[in-house]
Order: sequence, then structure tokens, then C-alpha cells
Amino acid sequence: MRVIAAGVASIAFTSCSVPVNAEHTAMPLPPGEVHFDADSPKLATLHIDTVRARAERVLATLPAHVSADENHTARVLSPVTGRVTALLVQPGDRVQAGQALARLISADASQASSEVARARAIVSVTDAALTRASDLYTHHVIAMRELEQARSDAAQAHVEESRARNHLMQLGLAPDATGTDYVLRAPIDGVVVERTVNPGAEVRPDASVPLFTISSMSQVWLTARVYQKELPYVQNGVRLVFTTEAMPGRSFEGRVSFVSATLDATTRTGLVRAVVTNADGALRPEMFGEARLLTPDKNATPVIATRALITHGRETIVYVERTPGTFVRRVVRVGDDDGTWASIADGLRVGERVVTDGSLLLDAEANHVPG
Repeated sequence: MRVIAAGVASIAFTSCSVPVNAEHTAMPLPPGEVHFDADSPKLATLHIDTVRARAERVLATLPAHVSADENHTARVLSPVTGRVTALLVQPGDRVQAGQALARLISADASQASSEVARARAIVSVTDAALTRASDLYTHHVIAMRELEQARSDAAQAHVEESRARNHLMQLGLAPDATGTDYVLRAPIDGVVVERTVNPGAEVRPDASVPLFTISSMSQVWLTARVYQKELPYVQNGVRLVFTTEAMPGRSFEGRVSFVSATLDATTRTGLVRAVVTNADGALRPEMFGEARLLTPDKNATPVIATRALITHGRETIVYVERTPGTFVRRVVRVGDDDGTWASIADGLRVGERVVTDGSLLLDAEANHVPG
């Protein structure tokens, strides 16, 4: 009995010394592969996006700056010689066409209105003389030559009156204007971008510097310099996206409307200009930023968010979802990368799913070696 009991005890001790979870030990995952169970909280930290086909590719990324739209900009000079007595607008003011900008005292204005008055008086005299000559000729009192002279005098008087009235209108004066007062008015709707005149200043029509610069800021020009090797691909209608540090998180789109036919002799670059809508007036002249020229991508290149990329030495990798909860490391070759989207030249196919947010977590899990 003692022998049997000792044998049973020995068997029981041996059985208890075997690890209970030996048969349940998980098989190690292949290198570069990570798996999370369906209830793992780590899955909630991951964001997965589908690889899509790129509709456009970045042709070039260039420094660019904003300027006023010259097709909707007016530089205002005084059409008369005179002295400024009052300024009625300030830089930054929004004005409408015909709104008063400044008041002047001008002898030119007085002379123009006097010419109209004199021309009207001459017309009145010559018209009366023509009526009288026609009556005298009807009664055979004067010869045809005298009637024709009266007609010529009247015609010349009307021409001179028309010239005087046109001159008055050209100066922006009312037909019944009198005196030396002159009002300088805005020719277009827009914003007063610049003012170079002060009260009391003497102004002349032949001045080289405009008194006011008014521009409609509802749209602006965006100009950039393109290197000669890229110019053949830039045509009117190419889409352009502008960003600036002055407004982080915002972008402005336009279409190329002008490509210069010549190159700058120093930089060997061509000027490219686009019209950009500026409805809220956020873009201001001389604002600097970066412009991306985009052209249609006929090859439908795969594109993913830049934040999905991880650099490993000389390699760039992403994590691809193979099955729900299982992610595989894959080496890719990156083409264009504008900081937001990256085109993939090799390593991914359109429709595959990659980890964008949380890829560093996966990389840490894949590189973890159990102790």
C-alpha cells in the first residue's frame, strides 16, 4: 500500500509541474505584422482610409504673391490744375463710382464752364442771324451767298458748343457748373488702396503719381514664376491652389489666365497669372505665399494622406489593413508630396485600406520584442 501511494503521489506531482497554458501559447506573428482583437481599445485610436485615385497631380509648387486685379483697378489723377481743399476718403474706405474723393479750387474748371456759356451765347446769336437771313432771302433782299454764310456761322457755333460741353463732361463737371469749385470723383466701385495727396497740395493733369488708387477686391491676381522646364505644361485653365502663413488652414483656388510668352533674362522663368475670387476680402495685395499648379492625372496614380507615411532609414512604409484588426507593414515609393496628400509610385493599389492616424502606434507594436 505504501508503494502504491508513493506512486500515485509521484504521478500527481509530475502532472502539477507542467504549465497549464503551454498548449494555448499563441504563435508569433510574422515580422511587420500587428494584430488586435476585436475588443482591443487600441483599435479606437486608429483611423483607416481607402487609397484613392488621384484626379490631379502637382505640376509645380512655387512662391507666389497677391496683387490687385489691374482689369478692375483705377489710378485717379486730377484732370484739372488746382489746389486740394478737402479730402473726403481715406485708404481702406470702400467707394462707389461717382463718389466724391476730394474737393479742389481750380481755374481750369471755371474756364471750362465759361467756354460753355460763351459757346451757347454764340449759338443763340448765329441761330437768330440764320433765321433773319432766311427771311430776307425769301423776300429777295439778300443774295444766296449771304444766306450760306449765315448757315456756316450757325453750324460752326453748334460745333463749338458741342466741343465745350464735351470738355465739361470730360472733366466731370455738370452742364450747368460755374465757379472754381471742382470735385474729384471715383471712376469705379472698389476700395481705396492708396492715397498720395494731402490737403493743400497742388495737383496737375500731367502728374506722374496718381492721387488715389482704387481697386475692386472681389477678385485679385495671383502671380508666380515658373521654371522653363515646366512652362510647356502650363496652359490657360490649369488649376492653381494658393496658401499663405497669414491664414493657416485656408486655401484659395483659381485658374491660370495668363502665361508669358517670354522668359526673365535673369531667372529664366516665365510669369504665370491666375484670377482668384476674393469675396470676403481676405487676400490683400502684396501678400506672399505658396502656389501649387495642378494638372489632370491621366494615370490615376494612387494617393494617400501624407500623415500615413513613416520613414524607416531610407525606406518609407505604411500599414495596410489585411483583415479587420490585422495590419501589415509595407514599403512604398512616394512620388509627389504636397504635405497633405502623397502620390504613391509603387507599393499600393487603389482600393486598399491604409492606417492614417495611429500608424506610429502600429509601428511601435510591430517593433516590440517580447522579453
